Order: sequence, then structure tokens, then C-alpha cells
Amino acid sequence: MNLLKTFDTLFSRVYGDYVKLLKYLAVGIVGTLADWSIFALIIGYTNLVYVLAMAMSYLVGTIINYTLNRRFTFNNTYKKIHYQFASFAVIALIGLGIQEALMVGLVHYLLADTSVDLLLMASRVIATFVGFIWTFIANKKITFEVFQ
Repeated sequence: MNLLKTFDTLFSRVYGDYVKLLKYLAVGIVGTLADWSIFALIIGYTNLVYVLAMAMSYLVGTIINYTLNRRFTFNNTYKKIHYQFASFAVIALIGLGIQEALMVGLVHYLLADTSVDLLLMASRVIATFVGFIWTFIANKKITFEVFQ
């Protein structure tokens, strides 16, 4: 019990709302696993270009993330969910644009000498991390604060 109190005190000093960040991360992991699994399946079994595969898989992850974050992370009960989901979707689309731009930059310019599968997944990890930071801040301040 003392260890938990120490942990809480330490993280509260670094970031006061760390519990929401950890919940958002847990939900993000679930959504990302779904997103990446679908991405890998599309890339592995179709001839679709990776940018389209990423957009399709990202949509599934967005729906999962919205649903879980609304209830679990932000405990939000706003009744007009179409407005709230629209906000979440716009933020996700901006996040997708950020991730797509990073993927193109990484794949074509920085990591051009790596094998294709490894390159795509390494680029995806980097792009996902940057997108995670953007969506957490934007959804916390806009989607689940303005629409509550």
C-alpha cells in the first residue's frame, strides 16, 4: 500500500492527471492492436498500397478507441454522441494525416535501405507514438471537455 502511495505521489508531481493518461494508453493499446492486426492482414493478403491499408485499419481503431475512451477513460455521458464522435473523428483524421506524413517520410526518405516489412512496422511504431500524443491532448481538451 505504501508503494502505491509513493507511485501516486511521484506521478502526480510529473503529471497530475496521469490516471487518465494511463487509461488512454490502455485503451490505445487495444485499439492499436486491432488497427495493426488489420493493417498487417491487408498488407499481407492484398495488393493495396500501404497508405490505403493504414487508413482502413485506422478507422477500425478509431471506432474502438472512441467507444472505450468515452466510458472507461473519461467516464463521459454526453447525450449527443454524434457531435462528440465527430470531434473525435476529426482529431483522429488529423492524427491519421500526421501518421501518414510520418510514414511516407520515414519509408521513402529515412529508412529506405531496410526490408519492406520491417520498415513499414518500424515506421508505424514511430508514427503511432506521435499520433498518440496528439490525440490524447486534443481529445482531452476538446472532445471530452467541450462535449460533456
